Amino acid sequence: MRKKQYLTLVIILIIIVAALIAVILGKKAQTKKAEAEEEASIVYVNAFETGDVTTFSYQLDGETVSFELQDEQWVYTGDTTMEIDAEEVESFLTTMSEMDADSVIEDAEDTDQYGLDEPSQIFTVEFSDGSAQTYEFGIENEMVGGYYLQTTDSAEDGTVYLISSSIVTSTLSTEPESFQVEEEDEGSVSE
Repeated sequence: MRKKQYLTLVIILIIIVAALIAVILGKKAQTKKAEAEEEASIVYVNAFETGDVTTFSYQLDGETVSFELQDEQWVYTGDTTMEIDAEEVESFLTTMSEMDADSVIEDAEDTDQYGLDEPSQIFTVEFSDGSAQTYEFGIENEMVGGYYLQTTDSAEDGTVYLISSSIVTSTLSTEPESFQVEEEDEGSVSE
């Protein structure tokens, strides 16, 4: 009798464990599916390989800030004596290359209404293959938040993107000195 009760308990325990494993695996599968759907719904404006960039520039206080890759070293053209931190440049370019759109306006006929006739900011990037891409930022949509953007490629088909305000207000407001290699404080050594 005890053997049958023990066997019954073991079988019930196995069924419960199997059910728990099935529930956990099912939830993981649902989570992965939801993440995949979310990733698929993201519209990247114009992703590019940061390692292919040879020159980039943007506007800051009415002046053009420009960087060039010379002999595998980044140079700020406004002060060629400034030592540039390649990791800072990589971080900046990664942010720009992974820019995604909050919304997309296709076949926009009148881009003037988005402020693209007089861009508030222009970002230009050139690549090792000789190609280039220009990003023109229009006005800010204060109601939903974000700036309108059109790239060289999207201008051909009339596509306008609405992107995060932080791209213009933070990333493209980076002072050239922010790319400079930070000098280590050597301190004084007493003997």
